[in-house]
Amino acid sequence: MSAFVESLARIREQPAERRTARVASSPLTARLQQLAQDGRTAFDEQGLPTRRSERWKGTSLAALERLDLARIGPASAESTVDLQGRTGLGIAQESDLVLLDGRAVGGTTEPVSLGEGVRVLSLAEAAGEVPELLAQHLGALGDAKQDGFTGLHDACFEDVAVVVIAPGVRAARAIRVSCVATADASDQPSACFPRVLVVAGEASEADLLIESIALGDGPGFTSLLTEVQLAAGARLGLVELTGESVQQVHLSQTHARLERDARLETHVFSTSPGFVRSEVTVGLHAPGASVKMDGLYLGREESHHDHFTTVDHAAPHCTSDEEYRGVLSDRSSGVFRGRVVVRPDAQKTNARQSNPNLLLSERASIDTKPQLEIYADDVKASHGSTIGQLDAEALFFLRARGIDASEARRLLTRGFALALIDGIGDEGLRAHVDQRVEAALSRLDPKRLDEGSA
Repeated sequence: MSAFVESLARIREQPAERRTARVASSPLTARLQQLAQDGRTAFDEQGLPTRRSERWKGTSLAALERLDLARIGPASAESTVDLQGRTGLGIAQESDLVLLDGRAVGGTTEPVSLGEGVRVLSLAEAAGEVPELLAQHLGALGDAKQDGFTGLHDACFEDVAVVVIAPGVRAARAIRVSCVATADASDQPSACFPRVLVVAGEASEADLLIESIALGDGPGFTSLLTEVQLAAGARLGLVELTGESVQQVHLSQTHARLERDARLETHVFSTSPGFVRSEVTVGLHAPGASVKMDGLYLGREESHHDHFTTVDHAAPHCTSDEEYRGVLSDRSSGVFRGRVVVRPDAQKTNARQSNPNLLLSERASIDTKPQLEIYADDVKASHGSTIGQLDAEALFFLRARGIDASEARRLLTRGFALALIDGIGDEGLRAHVDQRVEAALSRLDPKRLDEGSA
């Protein structure tokens, strides 16, 4: 048994007890207790996945198995951390809710600025204001019996950021949720399980940023689970940004269900120098539903980025358009598994999937496998993947105009990434992501870029 599993067994009931205490007088208590019990059972039966699993063929969890956890959640009951002073990134100043080590500690914006009909609530607040909504939707997506990590999260999450958009409402500005993990190098490894639930009413519209960051350089595990329920005609632009530290193991799972004519746009950006696994699963369950999925993973040093996506076309006349791009340098590695399923009744499906990758070093690697599973006969579907280096003619063009080699490579790499950043609809979120990606690109050593392209 790994150190992670052994240590987890000693402490995993603590966060479930704390979350139950938050809603002690609510009818949700029994629901939360059952969710925790079923999650523990599911994880115990399945354990950590191995490379024998098709879903995990390209990724080793050795870094996670070595973690000997000392705690789950905040180090103290007060949950007080100078977020603004310690991050230096402005993450907390504009957050509608901060999940600090998985516990809601409030936000720094005025809720009224989101507009009437848009609320961002903690678990305790939601249990008091919208208990029926929580009972109906919390834990409704994702199958713990099929995925042990989903079960682990059901067992160990302490709090929830609940985003509720009323029918017919358009959010006045982008919603922001910050997931902050404390991981000082002097501490023993810790784990946190931030969770986000989004329920968008009919014909509503909003943009949402979920940003993950680690405070400190210590080892730790973050498991982020997001559930998205879009009613008929609703639109959501979901931006997920991960930029944690070298020693962090970050797992993100997003599950979405779309009803008639609902539209979802997901934008996943991972710039961490550590271990990142991102899973996005979208179900198109009624005619007219559509999803656009963009992703960018930027690997440096010895980081590992694994992206696993699934689009389930369960109804006719639905559309999916997916493009994930990888930029890998140094000894970093990447994995992309994209799965599009078209069910027998899903006629008139239109599905596209693409995964271009840019290797900036001879030592970087990518394992890519886009795939289609089509069980209907009246569909339009395409998929493809490319692996290459920077265009030699474009480099020559820039060099001929007085731009040095390192800057030319940076400009071309930025151009490769910019195509996906420009797809973010909200101007403020687009500028925010562009700043983060630019900062990550600037950390690439120009000398290493030169050597990798030599």
